[in-house]
Amino acid sequence: MNIRAEFAELHEMTTNVCSYLNTDPLTEPYEQTGTLAPEYGEGQFCFIRLRDGMELQLSDMIWREDVTFDMGVRYPHLELALNIEGNGCWSAEGQRREISSESGSAQLVYFNDIRIRAEHKKNKRILHAELRMDARLWRPLFQELDVRLEQSFFCFEDLIGPKLQVLVQQLRNCPYGGSAKRLFLEGKCLELLASFIYEADDSRARKSSSLKTEDVDKIYNARDILLQTLAQPPSLLALSRKISLNDYKLKVGFKEVFGMTVFEFVRHQRMEKARILLENGSLNVSQAASLVGYNNFSHFAALFKKTYGVNPSNYARDVAKT
Repeated sequence: MNIRAEFAELHEMTTNVCSYLNTDPLTEPYEQTGTLAPEYGEGQFCFIRLRDGMELQLSDMIWREDVTFDMGVRYPHLELALNIEGNGCWSAEGQRREISSESGSAQLVYFNDIRIRAEHKKNKRILHAELRMDARLWRPLFQELDVRLEQSFFCFEDLIGPKLQVLVQQLRNCPYGGSAKRLFLEGKCLELLASFIYEADDSRARKSSSLKTEDVDKIYNARDILLQTLAQPPSLLALSRKISLNDYKLKVGFKEVFGMTVFEFVRHQRMEKARILLENGSLNVSQAASLVGYNNFSHFAALFKKTYGVNPSNYARDVAKT
């Protein structure tokens, strides 16, 4: 299936995609949601106009046929695309290489008066978040990124790190409604963009790292060990012995490779695992806290609220209602 469209303004993207949806009339006035029409596939879309020149799109879908999007983007805009699950590829007019959108990948892209071609395979889940910003209304940001409005294309690729994963989950599980929801989402989107730019700068620095290849392999091994022992992770010294790397190299190298300390990594992963356990509905909050290594319920609840913006008991209750 081929979908061809021309976009002269930001809002026209929403109008075009909604032609493939069964839209839901019971949403906020700034929000448009719907399910993919059965003849095209299954899944949900959500478009949220955060403010003039700033839109958020969340999608979770499966196409029934291979689909190709052939789009002409005629206005200058910046796009932060986060491919949480699913694989695809896309290319920009006049560019030599095709860009792969694999699970866990992120791209910060600038488009202006250019054609884009994107492809998705049938029967493959696509879980995606996309923040779009009109360059004409966000000039200071573009100057900070060293992007000229008159250029047609810019792309920086990176991985979705743990901090970005948390922010995406907060966007997908907003605890508020009405104007509070809009403010919450706008704030989280700006935080998402800031975190991506910060981590991208770290990524550029890591490419010139002095770490040896074998040391990087050991640090990835340390990460795997931590993921397997979240409830009772080894101390930094014990972990360094397990991977045969001295504790100083592990401490400095871990932050260089993953953009956070070992302690921060464990905390982020614990919170994410606890959130998933609560979302599944099989455990209460105390059980989920204990399973990820927190015996002090108050401490766990405070960390969960700091991470996701909502108390874990309220989060479990709200998830149960959906």
